[in-house]
Amino acid sequence: MRIFTLLLLCLCTQAQAQFPEINDYWLQAAPPNATVMAAYATLNNKSDKDILLVDAYSPAFSMTMIHQTKIIDGVAKMIHQDEIVIKPNEQLTFKPGSYHIMLMQPKFKINKGDQIKINLIYKNGEKRIVQEMWFPVEFR
Repeated sequence: MRIFTLLLLCLCTQAQAQFPEINDYWLQAAPPNATVMAAYATLNNKSDKDILLVDAYSPAFSMTMIHQTKIIDGVAKMIHQDEIVIKPNEQLTFKPGSYHIMLMQPKFKINKGDQIKINLIYKNGEKRIVQEMWFPVEFR
């Protein structure tokens, strides 16, 4: 039994090391009839290896994408991101006017104070791994 517990502890610690530490995560509250919302967070890679963020998914929305807002010829444009590399000991900040998780077509009414599940999807070699988070809905 003791060996099983140690093995399980090692596997859990190893699985957590594949994910970045996430801080200041939140979903921007919007009017009740809004069809698009955005989520923000800071992802810290505290490992010694690159972390490759490749997608996001939320069961509360019909479509989820990762975008970066860029000003091109004086116009703000959202550029879809197929993947983002987070280098060792660096951070990726999702914030208004920059990187964000675009959430489209909510499946139900989302209110300030709700908690919305968003899965961040990473690629680790050939396999995909999922980090499940519950984002609070806030006005900022």
